[in-house]
Amino acid sequence: MVINEQVRDLDINPNVQKQITLDLQKIIPTDNRGDEVYVISAVTTAVSKLTSTANISPIFLRDFKAGYSKSTGFKSPPFNITTSNNKLQIAVDGSSYREVTLETGNGLTGEDIATDLQTKISALGGSGATEEGNLGFLNILVQFINGRFRVISGTISNTYTGTAKSSVSIIAATSSDASSTLGFDIPVESESLSSKQAAESKLIASYSSGVTLHLDDVAEFTAGSAFTVSDGSNREYFVAASVSSASGTMTISGAGLNNSYATGSIVQHIFERDPDSSLASPYEDIDAMVRFQVRSLANQIDFSS
Repeated sequence: MVINEQVRDLDINPNVQKQITLDLQKIIPTDNRGDEVYVISAVTTAVSKLTSTANISPIFLRDFKAGYSKSTGFKSPPFNITTSNNKLQIAVDGSSYREVTLETGNGLTGEDIATDLQTKISALGGSGATEEGNLGFLNILVQFINGRFRVISGTISNTYTGTAKSSVSIIAATSSDASSTLGFDIPVESESLSSKQAAESKLIASYSSGVTLHLDDVAEFTAGSAFTVSDGSNREYFVAASVSSASGTMTISGAGLNNSYATGSIVQHIFERDPDSSLASPYEDIDAMVRFQVRSLANQIDFSS
């Protein structure tokens, strides 16, 4: 299946048209349950605006993972951006942190901020910029959906962590910080979420009072983390004050638990998740993947002639 998509730069060269060709090349079954891997290619004969007369490399996609950072959703428009709160730092796909400066204004909508932020981040990947040719920046996508900002990496990978990851990290600027204003002071990010694993253990001795729990395994537990203990009838939540791998014990912050728990009761680590859903790529279907490929190539094309 081949699709020819015509693209233009309506702001600068609206009369110049270039073509992108997309091809769903393969559908590969991966096991007897009928699971499939889709291989989609996108190519253009247009030349790159980043390197003079150079061809643009085709894009072959078989993975849907695009790293992201989301705001908390606790901060709502209208937003007032001044010279005292107009900066953020962003790293994409493990890059160095780069500073972006937003346009100032009062009564701005979430869509206003998203459009401005996407423009500023993308510019970092433009010709002569600090991340020139870096598609993670150049092809960045920023959205404001259901009261939350979503900043999505311009690349797709098969991993959210490690080498060749797709990721976005946003931190406070060293001055004139906007992270608190926009809700990025407590971001939800794909890289940190994907590295968190469920961990649980069992009591190897009954608990009736005090602050010490005796567990069969504490390898994945750390002090300062939140936990829950349950025997099927009662459940309580607590924070670990300390964890000792030598003795297999955990001490509870505070005065202890309210109930008694028998040997075999389950202790589980509680960790953050994306409140929108389980960890999932922003691209969930073939149509979204095709749009990603078109946007990625269009962002590289030289429309000057």
